[in-house]
Amino acid sequence: MIVEHNGTSEFIVVANRLPVDLVVGDDGSQSWKRSPGGLVTAMEPMLRGRDGAWIGWPGVPGVELEPVEQDGLLLHPVPLSEEEVAEYYEGFSNATLWPLYHDVVAPPVFHRHWWHTYVQVNRRFAEAAAKIAAPGATVWIQDYQLQLVPGQLRELRPDLRIGFFLHIPFPPTELFMQLPWRTQIVQGLLGADLVGFHTPGGVRNFRWLAAHLAGSRLSGSTTGTGGRPGEIAYDGRTVKVGAFPISIDSGELDKLAKTPSVRARAAQIRNDLGNPKRVVLGVDRLDYTKGINIRLHAFHELLMDGRIDASDTVRASPVVVEAT
Repeated sequence: MIVEHNGTSEFIVVANRLPVDLVVGDDGSQSWKRSPGGLVTAMEPMLRGRDGAWIGWPGVPGVELEPVEQDGLLLHPVPLSEEEVAEYYEGFSNATLWPLYHDVVAPPVFHRHWWHTYVQVNRRFAEAAAKIAAPGATVWIQDYQLQLVPGQLRELRPDLRIGFFLHIPFPPTELFMQLPWRTQIVQGLLGADLVGFHTPGGVRNFRWLAAHLAGSRLSGSTTGTGGRPGEIAYDGRTVKVGAFPISIDSGELDKLAKTPSVRARAAQIRNDLGNPKRVVLGVDRLDYTKGINIRLHAFHELLMDGRIDASDTVRASPVVVEAT
């Protein structure tokens, strides 16, 4: 179904979260703070200054907000209910897809009602992009929470240029085939004009799955082999697939690390820890998906094997700070 639209945004990022989170005070007042996570850190510097738009959830369930402009960036909040956050995000995205895509670091959980909510929420994001995109606009969809959006958006707005990038590993085919809705996920991704992964291995895995689950073929080939690298023929279109390792703005962070205030704060932290020879540092959300327990076990093994000397390394001293 092609939808009516009157959008004016020429470049749109679609992600699970906005680059800022809504904060609701005890008195009901509303304000915004920067969202945590690597995706925002990597994407926001590129988008600002381009008169672009960002579609995402504002971080608080059960609220509906009007679009807002911040520093030249138009933000379009997508509402999610508490049930949708539990089933689409905490459920299917983080308890089904995340462990499966990370080599089954934890057993993935499969629930049909989680899947139905995932489809429903992805559709809401696709409809939001279809509504605000100008004719022929570029829409860049981000990460594993929104893998159905490219196909859904293609149905709504075939005039758009659609890209997708996966910010986590794409799993080996043997693991991906465990997913009951594997065909729907692959077909959703094939709705994009360009599908990007971190590594060539992810590209190879996806190309094999596209051929075996969605009936695609490599461009220039009738057998699914021997086609031009990086292109897949699907549904009368050419879908480009490639590896595009993404990074943070390392130059800006290096510049920040050399400022007197940051250097002074680093010296103070080391002094507070007793000036150890080595400091083992992790900057993570307290979330099982970050593998914190696994890294603590690895650190324990290094100590037990004598590969590091505990007297030269600060003891485990967790510090909880609020992301800003």
